[in-house]
Amino acid sequence: MRKNTKRLILGLVAVAILGGIYAGLMHMPDEQDTSSETKTLVSLDTEKLSSVHVTLSSGDDYTLTSTTKNKKTTYAMSGSQDASAYSDSLMQNLCSTASSISGQVIETSCEDLSKYGLADSDSVSTVAITDTDGNTTTLRFGVSSDVVSGTYCSVDGKTDVYLVDSDTASALLEQESYYRNLTVLGSYYSLSSEVQSLTVDALADGTVLTVQARDTSNMDETTAKAYSDFVFTAPVSCDADDSELKNGLLSDLQTLLTAQSIAQDNPSDLSQYGLDKPTARVHIKTNSIDATVLIGSTTDDNSGRYIMKEGGSTVFISDASACGFLNDSWRDWRSTNLMPFSLSEVSQITVTQDGTTHTIAVTQETSDEDTDSEDSSNTDSSDSSSSDVSQTATLDGETMSTEALQQLYAALDSVNYTRILDTPTQQQALATVTLTMTDGSTRSLSFAKGGSREYLVSVDGGAYAYGVQQDELTSITDALKTK
Repeated sequence: MRKNTKRLILGLVAVAILGGIYAGLMHMPDEQDTSSETKTLVSLDTEKLSSVHVTLSSGDDYTLTSTTKNKKTTYAMSGSQDASAYSDSLMQNLCSTASSISGQVIETSCEDLSKYGLADSDSVSTVAITDTDGNTTTLRFGVSSDVVSGTYCSVDGKTDVYLVDSDTASALLEQESYYRNLTVLGSYYSLSSEVQSLTVDALADGTVLTVQARDTSNMDETTAKAYSDFVFTAPVSCDADDSELKNGLLSDLQTLLTAQSIAQDNPSDLSQYGLDKPTARVHIKTNSIDATVLIGSTTDDNSGRYIMKEGGSTVFISDASACGFLNDSWRDWRSTNLMPFSLSEVSQITVTQDGTTHTIAVTQETSDEDTDSEDSSNTDSSDSSSSDVSQTATLDGETMSTEALQQLYAALDSVNYTRILDTPTQQQALATVTLTMTDGSTRSLSFAKGGSREYLVSVDGGAYAYGVQQDELTSITDALKTK
């Protein structure tokens, strides 16, 4: 008896479940065989595309025009006078998508378009695609399918219903704001590899920071490798720490100048964004850009920062955390090396300590080597010539060994400070190292006694502003004793 009762209950549950499934299917569009044929709805070369007019059910309405001349295609958005306001790559993607559209045949000669959201009384989105001959194909998009990923559509007012895949439908039905260019300066750039000069006015402590790419055009490869890619010219002249600069200041700026959204076009009042009196001005110069960016106040939720190009017409909102560099110390990005140089650009080194001066005269020797081409298949059988520069030296008139010279160079090239004095002082030099370069210019480091196991250092006769470990001077004097 209990078994029969249990079976009866299970049977009633099964009937209820099947009934629910049947009821659900009755309320879905009567789709025909979903494995039916796929039909091409639009097919034309992108060069033949003239315009794409999009009208969304939300009321957004815009036209993208495409013009090809001399095999170069340009794009423009309706109503925009600023070509840089919209992204070329995103507009190109819309044109590419609109040039080739196919759909799965769902129902032919449909008598009830409302079940697909395509009736005249339904709120539909339309995409009108016009070619350069003036022919227009208009697609009406209805509701999305719950069974197969896609959106129902009809073409040119006919009653045949197609299913366009969701990726294509989404690409065709984006809002106009989607195509806005959120790159604040209007084009792509890589600050770490393209920046020529950069000025930040000012950091939180009032420092005006200027950094520029080092010009290595007149340097040989060996000399160029002895220096950083970037050099600071303000607040003082010194090499940058390339790694720290690229991963810090330049990385933050790159993020800041790719906005998250747009606050307002053509604002009449900049004070509401803190841009009438900006917190900071960042002047950027690359091969293709020479512009100043204004950094304003934070948004109400403190997650964004208002920024705009000086002279531009759009206020952008960028990630507020990308402005962290404004509160950093510029010292975080400078090199600790006080006197970088290459041995190939030195003609003399003098070391003065305790009233005694040692002179190292450096001779630059160039050896040319002719190398014959061993590739018999190479039509150019001429010899190639390469130059090698090496150095010999004398210490106080006597021959200095190569090992001793290299040891001295390594010691001088690695004088790194461990701290910067808040208040530089004047001191009596205990030791001075002077480099005379092959171009006649000089550079110098002077050492004075500081704290325990520390010297204070002056660069090129300036104030004693740097603390270095005692071993830095010891390494230099030890090299003079090496045979």
